[in-house]
Amino acid sequence: MSPRPHGQHVRKVCDCGWRRWPKCRHPWHVSYKPRHGTRRYRFSLDVELGHHVESKTDEEKEARDICTAIDKGTFERVGVRLAREQREAEGLATISAAPAAVSLRQFATIYIDRAVKASGKTSWKDDEYLLTTVCAHRTADGRSLGDWPIVAITEDELEAFHAALRAAGRAASTLNHLVQVLKAAFRWAARKGYVSRSPISDSSALKRSKVAKRTRRVSPSEESALLAVAGHRLQLIIVGAIETGMRLGELLSLIWQDVDVDNRVLTVRGENAKDSDVRLIPISSRLAGYLKMAKTDPEGRNYKPEAFVFGELGFQIGSIKKAWETTVLKAHQVKPGWVGGKLSAESRAHLRRIDLRFHDLRREAGSRWHEGGFQLHEVRDLLGHSNVSQTDTYLSAKIVGLREAMKRFDASRGKLVANEPLVEQRPRGHDESEVSDKNPLH
Repeated sequence: MSPRPHGQHVRKVCDCGWRRWPKCRHPWHVSYKPRHGTRRYRFSLDVELGHHVESKTDEEKEARDICTAIDKGTFERVGVRLAREQREAEGLATISAAPAAVSLRQFATIYIDRAVKASGKTSWKDDEYLLTTVCAHRTADGRSLGDWPIVAITEDELEAFHAALRAAGRAASTLNHLVQVLKAAFRWAARKGYVSRSPISDSSALKRSKVAKRTRRVSPSEESALLAVAGHRLQLIIVGAIETGMRLGELLSLIWQDVDVDNRVLTVRGENAKDSDVRLIPISSRLAGYLKMAKTDPEGRNYKPEAFVFGELGFQIGSIKKAWETTVLKAHQVKPGWVGGKLSAESRAHLRRIDLRFHDLRREAGSRWHEGGFQLHEVRDLLGHSNVSQTDTYLSAKIVGLREAMKRFDASRGKLVANEPLVEQRPRGHDESEVSDKNPLH
């Protein structure tokens, strides 16, 4: 996905890349903030119009008309418009939501805008992606689940969708997040009157499962292999992740204004952090060297304070997915294969076998700090966790203490008796007396 809308404030929320947007079948999305307004409008153009817009020329015209209506204050979201039309048809004077007229796709857009974003949740895009996945699911009658009225969604249909994802091999953590989002969305729908009650009961099969803790580490040799094949920009990002423990989104949002190389500290702004808390991270000597080299542009001038530290020529980059996957495969002696802009099935299988994610660099940073002598509460503050228990689970930190205990045990027991050489004695006869080998004169 492009980091910002193209053309008439429109873009697509897909992995096709902005150059292929005019030809891919994914819906266009509008992102527009009026010049004198405080609210930004984000929605699917297909949902608002009630049909798929194929042509780029058509979508630009429709988006331009909608933006004009927003500026004039005459724009109505689809849920409000349908509710008004239904109420007017029934001869009612009041205008309120008409849940039966709202499809699951329309409701998902309303829920993300009015509930998730309004709560200040910084990871709202994850929820939006999961609900988009639910809406795209094809049911037995060939329709997408998003086209169903929300009041017609049953627990059985949601369980079937969940089972299909599990059979397709989706990660347990993703399935758990999906369950959490579905339950929260339908609880909100019941509170707001879109449904009389949530279709997900307490006895539903939609339950969170226990996920095995991830313990993937990055050895120094593997780190060296990654840096050896990575491009210059990705090298800096990898070192930044291992030396600061910052999340990928935090790294890509960091600007030079928040980096003080002289005093060796950088600031993670609250609007870029997952928990919305500001945190300060000391800069290691290794990272300071990389930052001093990266601070100047190709012409030798320092980047402006608002330029992005881990960007391309000071501009923010949207995704490193392709570069990361290519680097991981090459670092493990696998030549990446690409089909239609995506990894081939064989390369994808190799990537699963290697099982290295970018987020593992954050865990590696915390583990190295703790093993190097940082206290657990200090690692908690550097990673931005809410409590020490979360950090303990995240790092599997108990093994560090157990290793140190084993070292002390080995040092305390000294030389094992079982390892001392045995001296073989000559058997004596009954008439022989024991004669000491010790010289009586000494």
